[in-house]
Amino acid sequence: MCKGLKKVLALLLAVSLTAGLTGCTTYNNFKNAYLSENKTASERTVKIGIYEPVTGQYKEQGKEEIIGIELAHKLYPSVLGKEIELVYADNKSNMYDGETAIQTLLSGSPSVVLGSYGETLTLVASDYIKATNTPAMTISSTNPLITSNNPYYFSAAYTETKQGDALADFAYTSQKRDVVATVRFANDDVATATIKRFTNRIKNLTGSNSSAAGDFVLPSDSQDYTETIEKIRSSGAKAVFVALQPTAAKSFLEQCEKNNLTHVLFLGTKSWDDEELLKFIKDSAKLQAAYCVEQHQANNSELSSIFLNAYKTEYGDTSEPTGNMAVAFDAYVMAVKAIEEAYNNLLNSDVEELAAQAKSEAEALAIRNAYQKALEEGIPSGMHIKEALSKISDFQGASGVINFGGKNEPTKSVTINHIRSGKDMPVYVVG
Repeated sequence: MCKGLKKVLALLLAVSLTAGLTGCTTYNNFKNAYLSENKTASERTVKIGIYEPVTGQYKEQGKEEIIGIELAHKLYPSVLGKEIELVYADNKSNMYDGETAIQTLLSGSPSVVLGSYGETLTLVASDYIKATNTPAMTISSTNPLITSNNPYYFSAAYTETKQGDALADFAYTSQKRDVVATVRFANDDVATATIKRFTNRIKNLTGSNSSAAGDFVLPSDSQDYTETIEKIRSSGAKAVFVALQPTAAKSFLEQCEKNNLTHVLFLGTKSWDDEELLKFIKDSAKLQAAYCVEQHQANNSELSSIFLNAYKTEYGDTSEPTGNMAVAFDAYVMAVKAIEEAYNNLLNSDVEELAAQAKSEAEALAIRNAYQKALEEGIPSGMHIKEALSKISDFQGASGVINFGGKNEPTKSVTINHIRSGKDMPVYVVG
């Protein structure tokens, strides 16, 4: 039996067709004969769920991510010959409404879910995403627990810990700061993990454990940081990684300026890309600071140009997109790419060969059923899309080059903005 006929018979078995064939029929002939007549498949829309805070405390940040998604949707409104339908679920910026929102969203069987802004809101959705085998992609949440404990949750942004490595590289390689200190609040697990990566990287770069001068925990019962500032001064640190969110970071830097701790380089994560905090730093001629941003500001890829042009067309030449908008744009485009790739991979696979490799009869049946359902609907399953997402490599996005390399946490370049004497210095790209 010729190879082409064997594949066709496997396909026919998978979709429960009984028509007989003679000779060696190509796959394209089969596709034209069956799928073109399948009105259910051709008329069905592909759903992409948007799980974001439309209302509540984080509505402005949620709006940024939605803008990026909608810009991409306007440019790429279809896949596999089908219209893409955006389905919205407002998690209202709190975990209790978030749980209801993700359940409601998943009940509509979206092919992919994008979002959410907010670490807790994303973690709330995680178990439901995993239980339904629905691939999802967070845009700005950087907690490594989101991706490490769930193979179906991807991140379009680099994790918080990746920023620790990048900031250490910048401090030592670019700025020659060989002694560093860190600042955090107690019981902040993400900050602790990021600081660990930062200090380990500094130690590796300098070849000396003494390059990490101290990890200073701010008092939780007081907003007077004078004692901590004096300890940092005494430590001899030349750079200080301030693992605090913008409001707390601004308060800490204000007190550093007041207490004349201005000779050090202050470092922050991409949460520092905050209008009020950056205004304060630039208004102070004494402070020097650097922080991570998404790469779109220094990216010259084709997709970056498409994103920027689309944004300017929609919002005007005087408006500037944020990093989260660029990442959201990329997340949507990668989702569409994965849906298409998953379906093409599915059609070119041998379902019986895959079923034969299954560990159990139940798993083999699930493979056949997923294959049959995908062909009938013209849409790949969540499992197939997840596999396609994990294989994305060298994606030249609006926010930088993204590689998953078989994982769900990206290898992605990190851009660092540097402010000195109130002025923006040349950007520094790591990775």
